[in-house]
Amino acid sequence: MHNQILTLALVFTVISTIAQTPGVTDPASGRKGIVITPVSTADDEANAIAIQKDGKIVVAGYSNTDFVVVRYKIDGMLDPSFGTGGIIKTSLHCGDEHTSAVAIQPDGKIVVAGSSNNGTANDFAVIRYNEDGTLDPAFGKGGIVITSIHDGDDNASGVAVQADGKIVVAGSSNNGSDFDFALIRYNANGTLDPAFGTGGIVLVDIRHGDDHVSAVAIQPDGKIVVAGYSNTDVALARLKANGTLDAAFGKSGKVITSIQSGEDEASAVSIQPDGKIVVAGSSNNGLNFDFAIVRYNANGTLDPAFGKGGMVTTMIQNGDDKASSIAIQADGKIVAAGSSNNGSNFDFALIRYNKNGTLDPAFGENGIVLTDIRNGDDHANAITIQPDGKIVAAGNTNNGSDNDFAIIRYTESGTFDPDFGAGGK
Repeated sequence: MHNQILTLALVFTVISTIAQTPGVTDPASGRKGIVITPVSTADDEANAIAIQKDGKIVVAGYSNTDFVVVRYKIDGMLDPSFGTGGIIKTSLHCGDEHTSAVAIQPDGKIVVAGSSNNGTANDFAVIRYNEDGTLDPAFGKGGIVITSIHDGDDNASGVAVQADGKIVVAGSSNNGSDFDFALIRYNANGTLDPAFGTGGIVLVDIRHGDDHVSAVAIQPDGKIVVAGYSNTDVALARLKANGTLDAAFGKSGKVITSIQSGEDEASAVSIQPDGKIVVAGSSNNGLNFDFAIVRYNANGTLDPAFGKGGMVTTMIQNGDDKASSIAIQADGKIVAAGSSNNGSNFDFALIRYNKNGTLDPAFGENGIVLTDIRNGDDHANAITIQPDGKIVAAGNTNNGSDNDFAIIRYTESGTFDPDFGAGGK
């Protein structure tokens, strides 16, 4: 590990809010089911979503250059018991900060992960909040942990909480020549876990060139699966609980998959109850990108019972279609969310697949739901499924000058949920 620097530091922290109208529905159409939240007058982007035990919805992202966490009540209204008016903004360094992932611990504490620029390069940044949105002093320094792996950029993209309370954060780290898969495991108090890799850190060089992790998931047996891309192909790695590569997975713990002739990228990963691994992302068909879903057996081989040889690509509209997130329903159906270009701008795009990879005609129009929120670009960056089967997607919508948080809740059939947003009281 070249020039490894480990830091637990809080450089500068500010928690503030911008006054707004709670639970604003789409002003253009008045459609129920949609909530738009302008966190600030700059760009606001929601990148991750999680549901609490009490049904409240936690959305994490960034506003301008700050970490942002927003909590909504079940009806879509901002939760005044969280932060200030439902919103928390946290600034770490003086540079750009980007929140990529969120996880909720069994005790209700909220863990968010992303990157923070130290003035010269990005570092892994992890923040833990109490249920009321205050920073948790029992984690790191005042609730914050910043870790620099190499001198170059270290970008965290995913977070997962183990059954024992340890926190796994995954992303990529620049070794001076290119990027490698990077994983860090923290103890429950935010210190690096020496039982994982080297001093709590694992670097995986998939192959020569840039390797980037987009998402992480933990199997019931404690093994850790990370998904992303290597050069222009989908790439996965599975690690044992101690951070060593799992030789029982793929080739020495690594799997590389080429879907179509162009660039392929994995953006999300989920583990089925039967141990099969489902990855969502995008694949270039030679002209533009399509939604791409790949399912692997537990040993890393492609699952022939899914799609064509374990792979499904779906072209939605004539422009780029990219899946950013994935969730598996209780009945085994797979829901992927992302964005689709309609020729002028991007729309929220959701697709539901049957267990064998065919499109589910019971969802939207032949398995596809498109939502044009405003006249500008709308991107669904994260998705989760409530215990009642309703689907919640989070992302951003452009108001004509900048982006705002956008949250949409759909019924199981893909229609807008009238009990969410303006319709929820």
